[in-house]
Amino acid sequence: MKKSALLLFLVALAPGCSVEQVQETIPCDRACMEGIADQYIEAMVAHDKSKAPFAENIIFTENTVKLPLTEGLWFTASGIGDFKFYICDPQEGQVAWTGIAKEHDTPVLLSVRLKVVDRKITEAESIVVRDVQENNLANLKTPPPGFTEFLESSERISREEMLRMPDIYFEALDRLDDSDIPWDEDAYRMENAMVTCGTIPNGAPPAPGLPASTSCKTPDGKIPPILKTIHNVFPRRTPVVDVEKGLTWGLYCFNHRGIKTITMPDGSTYNSWTSTPSSMPFADMFKIKNGKLRGIFAIGVMLPYGIGDGWAGPMF
Repeated sequence: MKKSALLLFLVALAPGCSVEQVQETIPCDRACMEGIADQYIEAMVAHDKSKAPFAENIIFTENTVKLPLTEGLWFTASGIGDFKFYICDPQEGQVAWTGIAKEHDTPVLLSVRLKVVDRKITEAESIVVRDVQENNLANLKTPPPGFTEFLESSERISREEMLRMPDIYFEALDRLDDSDIPWDEDAYRMENAMVTCGTIPNGAPPAPGLPASTSCKTPDGKIPPILKTIHNVFPRRTPVVDVEKGLTWGLYCFNHRGIKTITMPDGSTYNSWTSTPSSMPFADMFKIKNGKLRGIFAIGVMLPYGIGDGWAGPMF
């Protein structure tokens, strides 16, 4: 008899203890979390929240806006594609599902984080990217390299060290110096399905004129000044940590203040890539193996400046 079944059988024999009460005390493991994520997606496509185990006080956001489970992609979804992967954190009761959904039969990128308490969904946070370039969809035939791989014990780092990795990355952007980022030799970054640094097998190149590099680590540690277009990355949250796979899921808001010209400490000047104020909440997923940053998969949308992330509060 499996451990959970044995526990259910023994405790159910206790006076005054019902089977329903016992079921709520049994932890939700990886298979359970993935199953609940699938139920969420199926309920969304069916436009019927009764098909998933939602708590009465469910909080749902799409692209940082709080909505009822009848609006946004819950109203327009028409199916899902073949591309998907999961990031599970049974310790914290969190799971993230990332893949392709269909809105009126048009592919959209979707990443959703679910908080599960007593096997009921209490929080659902989603980022939906609706303007996906068709050329980049070719990069989504299979999950990003390494994202479905379970790590050996020797290849893992602690939960605390994994939580530190996104901050190391964003601090490097702020300093325009990536010397402290422990890039893996074969590291890559994908943004809205476009490969922006490194390479992936059979990956489609970015469109001409878009910034990209064949290596994520710069030769001299210096990040191009144009990235100073990003005023800050705030708020930053990393609620999902999958230690067994070396994956994290976080929501990070890239804020562009609307500067026209970037002036460096040495007096040199550069044009920014946008002079219009905006915020871009990104669902960023980091793959960490042997203490190295193996890959980043990110999807994000352009929203009004200062909007925040819908959970940690507005920027101002």
